[in-house]
Amino acid sequence: MREDRAARLTLGWTAPVATEVERQGREIVLRFSRPLGEVELDRVPERLESWIDNILYGYDSVVLVLATDVTADIAADPKGVTVALARAPAVGPTPQAEAADRAAGRRIDYFRALALMEGGEVRPARVLLRDLLAQDPRDAQSTALLGQAEERLGRWREAVMAYDGALELTPDEPSLVQAKALLLHANADRVRLDVDWQQVRNADMQRIARLAGVQELGRSTSLTWGLERREVDVDAAQRADGRLEPFHGARTRLEAALVHDWPELQRSTLSIYAAPRTLGAGYTHGWRDEESETRAGFAWSEPNFAFLEGIVGGGRRDRLFLQHEERLSERWSLSVGAGYNRYGLAGAADLARSATVEGSLRYTLNAAGPLASVAYVLDAEYVGQREERQNADGQTYVPLPAATREVHALQINVEDHVTDYVRYAAQLGYAYDRRGRSGPQGAVSLGWEPADGLELGIRAAHARSTARGTASAVNSAGVTLVWRY
Repeated sequence: MREDRAARLTLGWTAPVATEVERQGREIVLRFSRPLGEVELDRVPERLESWIDNILYGYDSVVLVLATDVTADIAADPKGVTVALARAPAVGPTPQAEAADRAAGRRIDYFRALALMEGGEVRPARVLLRDLLAQDPRDAQSTALLGQAEERLGRWREAVMAYDGALELTPDEPSLVQAKALLLHANADRVRLDVDWQQVRNADMQRIARLAGVQELGRSTSLTWGLERREVDVDAAQRADGRLEPFHGARTRLEAALVHDWPELQRSTLSIYAAPRTLGAGYTHGWRDEESETRAGFAWSEPNFAFLEGIVGGGRRDRLFLQHEERLSERWSLSVGAGYNRYGLAGAADLARSATVEGSLRYTLNAAGPLASVAYVLDAEYVGQREERQNADGQTYVPLPAATREVHALQINVEDHVTDYVRYAAQLGYAYDRRGRSGPQGAVSLGWEPADGLELGIRAAHARSTARGTASAVNSAGVTLVWRY
C-alpha cells in the first residue's frame, strides 16, 4: 500500500515464521526462519519509489534502505512482517546520520559482494571487498568473505592471509579456524612415498617406488620434485636391435619443477627431467578463472616408462599439449585435451609419432553424504607414423610398439569419510576400445590419518594396458605414506 504520507510493505507466509530485525541508520535487515520462496520483491523499488532507495535479498534475508526522509515501524507476527513507512520532518543531516549513511552503504556493498559470490562472479566480488577494506580495515565480515573469494580463485596464500586478518578481529571464530586449517592441510609442505606392485598378464611384473615432495620457497613460488625407481622382471623384453631377452633390472627417473603463481590467476611451471641416457625439460602455463582452467605446454626429452621397451632402452617423449577444465554447473563438469607426441629410445629420438585426444564429462549425483558421480571418459591416441626395422635374421620388428587406441569408458565413482580421519574411494566402470579389446575396470582406496600431518593409504586397481597396444589385463596394488610439515 502507498499514500502521499504513508506506505506499507507486508511479507507473509502460509506457515508460521520467525522474524529477526536489525536496524542500522537507514538500513533495515530482516531475517526469517524460512526461505523467501516465491515472495515477489522485484517490483518493490518501483512501487515504493521515493520511500525505499534500495532493496537487496537472498534466500532468507531482506535488506531495505529507507529514503532519507522516511521512518519505519516494524510489526512481526507468526504469519510474517509489516513495515509501516512514514515521512519524517525535514531536517539537515547530522554527523551521526552521515556516519549511519556511510555504514549503510558499506553494508549494501557487503551484501552485493555476497550476492556476486553466490552467483559465481568471484572476481568482481573480490574487487568490491578490497574497496570495503580500504575504507575500514577492521571490517571482520568483509575480511572473512575476502578469504573465501581468494580461496575459490585458487589463491590459497592470499586466502590464508585474509583468514589471519579476520581471526585477529574475531579470535577463535570456529568457521575461520576450520577454513584456514583445511587450506594449510591441503597446501602444506609435504613428502609422499608411494610403493606399487603392477602385474601385466602374460608380460612383466613391476615394483614401483616413488618419493615426491612439495616445498614452499616464498614469493608465491614452490618446488616440486619426484624420484621414481622401477624394478622390472620379464621373461622376454625386446631390445633396440630386435633381440628378445629376459630383463631383470631397475630404472630410475627424476623430475623437479619450479611452480610460480602470478597475481592474476596464472601459473607457470618450469620442469627438468633426468633418467639414464635421458635429460630433458618442459614448461607449462595455466590460466584460471572462477569456473575453469586452461593449460598449455611442452615437454622435450621427457623420460617415458609407458612402454616396456622404453624402460629397457631409455624411452623418451617430446610432447605439445593443450588442456581445458570447466565447471559447467553445480553438477556438471567438463575436461578436454589434445596433444602431439614423438616417441624415441636412447640414440633414436624419432621412432613413432601420434596425436592424443582426451576428455571427460562428469555429473555429480549428490554432493552431501557419499560423494557420488558418473562420468564418460575418452582416452584416444592415433599413431600416424611408426618406424619398422629388420633384425639380424632379416625379420621385421617395431622398436617402439606405439599403437592406436580409442577407449570410451563409463565410470561410477563414490567417495566419503567414514570418520573424521578415515575416508574411502571406489570406482567401477567399463572401457570399450574401438580399436582393440574392451573390458571392466575398477579401483578402491582407503586413507587414514592417525596423527596430524601424517596420512597412510592403501589401494588396488584392475584395468587394461591399452597404452601399450596389448590390451592385457593389469592388476596393481599399492601403499602411500604422506608427511605434511
